[in-house]
Amino acid sequence: MSARLLLTASFAGLLSLSLPALAQGPVSDSATSEVKITVKDGVFEVDSTNRRFTVVQYWPQGSGDFIHMLIKEEMASVERDDSEGPVKSNVTISTWKIGADGSRKPGPGFNLTGDSGSPAGLAGNDAFYRIIEYGCCGALDRSTFFSLESGKPLLAVSGEPATLEVPNSEGIMREAGVLPSWAADRDTTFLKFKDAVAIVTYADRTHMLQRAVLKGPADKSYDDLLNEIMSEPAASFHKAGGGDAETQFTLWSADGKKDPAMITDAVFEIVFTPDYKIEIPVVADKLDFAHATLPKGFTLEALPVN
Repeated sequence: MSARLLLTASFAGLLSLSLPALAQGPVSDSATSEVKITVKDGVFEVDSTNRRFTVVQYWPQGSGDFIHMLIKEEMASVERDDSEGPVKSNVTISTWKIGADGSRKPGPGFNLTGDSGSPAGLAGNDAFYRIIEYGCCGALDRSTFFSLESGKPLLAVSGEPATLEVPNSEGIMREAGVLPSWAADRDTTFLKFKDAVAIVTYADRTHMLQRAVLKGPADKSYDDLLNEIMSEPAASFHKAGGGDAETQFTLWSADGKKDPAMITDAVFEIVFTPDYKIEIPVVADKLDFAHATLPKGFTLEALPVN
């Protein structure tokens, strides 16, 4: 190779190294919504599917670089004039992670019976999605939270879950909540345990960690018990040994610790009424069901996680 050709080749190589990578074209997508209205014997039936796109960003645990995620939300329902609430309804989610170079890679997806859905920020973290099924005939609404990081269901609750955060730990957080038997639900656990009062769940950012069924006294009528405790239960955490109950609780005793086993010295609290309060210690990142403080005759039985 001549000296001139060698110089040209070397310059081209240096130039290619110095130029930034060319950005990819914009990420684009589209989705249509549909509705079909049928009238039969004077009854209107509306079959609709609504689709939309949302973009969120979140910081994965242990990372300083945030993730951009494109979410496609599809909400389908069938409603009739002669029915209270939808005859059927479903929420289906598809996701894509958008890279720093503009690339698009499929993320987790999930679907569930529900009436509406939206990204959920828990303690300022948008790595979650919430699907709501509205209660009818006196039933409370049910919210099911999914992880946008894993696509896994985390917990189902009425009202709001309680959040425990470990400060300066690069994102360690826990969610706990309660789903009473009088909430809208299709969980077969309530079919297996006829005397179940509620289901208690403990989860991290990506997976369900623990579940338990709360049962009432064996010597008391289930209907009489419900008349006493049927309400919107409130879930919270507080410091072991006392302190204010908080729906967003910061575990300062574990400040800066990155080992989940340091999640201790806290209590998960559930209040149905002032006379019906549950307190479950958190020990080494587990709800200690065996040492829970319960109303007389109540029991907690651990369940397999989903």
